[in-house]
Amino acid sequence: MAKQKTILFLCTGNYYRSRFAEVLFVSVAKKMGLPWNASSRGLALERGVNNVGPMATAAIRPLESMGVRDAERCGRSPASVTMEELEQADVIIALKHAEHLPLLQERFPAFAERVEFWHVDDAPEALTLIESKIMDLMARLLGGGGEAPRHEAIEAAPSSEAPKKLLTAKVGRETAGRRGKGVTTVFDLPLDEDALKELAAKLKQRCGTGGTVKDGRIEIQGDQRERIVSELEKMGFKVKRVGG
Repeated sequence: MAKQKTILFLCTGNYYRSRFAEVLFVSVAKKMGLPWNASSRGLALERGVNNVGPMATAAIRPLESMGVRDAERCGRSPASVTMEELEQADVIIALKHAEHLPLLQERFPAFAERVEFWHVDDAPEALTLIESKIMDLMARLLGGGGEAPRHEAIEAAPSSEAPKKLLTAKVGRETAGRRGKGVTTVFDLPLDEDALKELAAKLKQRCGTGGTVKDGRIEIQGDQRERIVSELEKMGFKVKRVGG
């Protein structure tokens, strides 16, 4: 059995962005059978003077809507990161380059070059972007055989370069035997049934239509190929179109 590794998510108050990332990552990693755990901490809890309760309800509700419930992780109070936690983490991800690099340079300068920086503002749309980033991260971990992503300090401008090793999803169209009601299919992904169902739920939501998981593949109602290719690429998948 592979030794479990840890990703440490950092934000300012450990109340909204990093907590959402932690809980979602743990849920998806467990469903995918990845030997990875996650924790999250804050770099400047004193700035969260208006935070009420252990975790933002605006982060808990979207998790619950996805069927993700973790009373222990959602119920703990925000916590400040320690030197020991930084040293023990296999991967460190800070949620906002412009916001968190100065804090790291001030408080933990030795780790500023070890952190992967995302570009997620503390705003309502943050959770959708974090969800996409988590799927990108999963693709890297799966594509690398469970190895840790390379530590790299990202420049201030978001990188448009795709991960070097991506999961390839095949996207096609099927109409035979469906009385003219075709479906868009997504297949050949090395994911278990739970992970496929989770991915299918995201695709159905983003396409605004129904669908199912059958025989190891996702079927989405209608000709949704263009939209699904776009959404999968946003999640970090490499996509290959098959058929007409």
